[in-house]
Amino acid sequence: MFLKIISLGWKNVWRNPTRSGVVVVAVLLGVWAGVFLSAFMNGMAQGYLQNQLNLSVGHIQITHPRFEDQFNPTCEIPDADKVIDRLEAESHVTEIRPQSLSTGLAQSASNSYGVSIHGINSKTDSTNPVQQYLVEGDMLQGVSRNPVVIGRELAERLDLDLKSRMVLSFQDVNGNITAGAFRVAGIFDSPNNNYDNGNVFVEATDLNSLLEKEDLTHKITLKVDDFGQAEHYAQQLASQFPNLNVTSWGDIAPELRYVYSVMDVTLYIFMVIIVIALVFSIINTMLMAILERTRELGMLMAVGMNKVRLFMMILSETVFLTMTGAPLGLLCSWISIDLLKETGINLSAFAEGLNAYGMSTVIYPEIEAIYYLNIALMIAVAALLSSLYPAWKTLKLKPVEAIRKI
Repeated sequence: MFLKIISLGWKNVWRNPTRSGVVVVAVLLGVWAGVFLSAFMNGMAQGYLQNQLNLSVGHIQITHPRFEDQFNPTCEIPDADKVIDRLEAESHVTEIRPQSLSTGLAQSASNSYGVSIHGINSKTDSTNPVQQYLVEGDMLQGVSRNPVVIGRELAERLDLDLKSRMVLSFQDVNGNITAGAFRVAGIFDSPNNNYDNGNVFVEATDLNSLLEKEDLTHKITLKVDDFGQAEHYAQQLASQFPNLNVTSWGDIAPELRYVYSVMDVTLYIFMVIIVIALVFSIINTMLMAILERTRELGMLMAVGMNKVRLFMMILSETVFLTMTGAPLGLLCSWISIDLLKETGINLSAFAEGLNAYGMSTVIYPEIEAIYYLNIALMIAVAALLSSLYPAWKTLKLKPVEAIRKI
């Protein structure tokens, strides 16, 4: 008997194909838009997070306990080579980038600006993330003496071109102000304008020579196999190096940890809002259908259809109306996301605004497969909830009054 009731519910849905078709299309478009925009937002957030981790934060940083507070060049990592050897033995560490650091003033003939100076070994540090953003020149190559790589924003601010001469001045380990003349070997353009404006890269040997101490290492930046486990790995390394400051990316940049932690919640909240809008649309459609069929429903009740069967019929109509469009919407969203996850969505027209916040101009929509299942369950629950009020209104009908209604 229940199969007949469900079959009757399916037929009732298409008694008014225009109205039902509009609702199905509304559900389809709502689900597609919700899932696709969620994937777009997730791709934007993931891109922002990875940009910050790759460029400036890394997954784990190891420094002298007092270095980050004072940026004092004397606060170096003691026996840095031994520390690096021990880190190379850790299976979860995938990348090690040691560097010497200083803060100072970048000067040209036309302007000056405060910068962080990174001393790296260009021969061994082939994985430096700045390398992928080079737009002119090479990574500390092509200049025989004191090469420097700077960001495009800084180059424009100081009016510098490739091979131009600039001066970096800073404090050495003895507390004296020192300066060195450098030539621009390369210019990079990353997704973060602030980073491009405030960071320069030189050979560690050149920087250490001006700092008046050879083999200086102020910071070791690590990448691990799973950045989500960086805090756990940092705790393990901290026990191995009790005299050093071992910090995970979440503690270095709390704002990034916040983005990472609320990303999933934000996507579901966004989808819930869309589903709520669809619920009201479905309820309105079902109430209209009940209003038009008042006499028919009254006749069914009069000839003996009990409340349970009547409730099941209205329930099946609502579920069919919703779940016809939902799978199509999920399919359309999966196809569109799959087509764009490799090529991305180019937003270069908004490059200036996006780069000001450290976001890429190409967004790659991305979403986990489990999200589709959760959305399908969410819509199924919404369909059931949508049926309750129309079904209740139907059960409140009195057969005699319903039959007489014109």
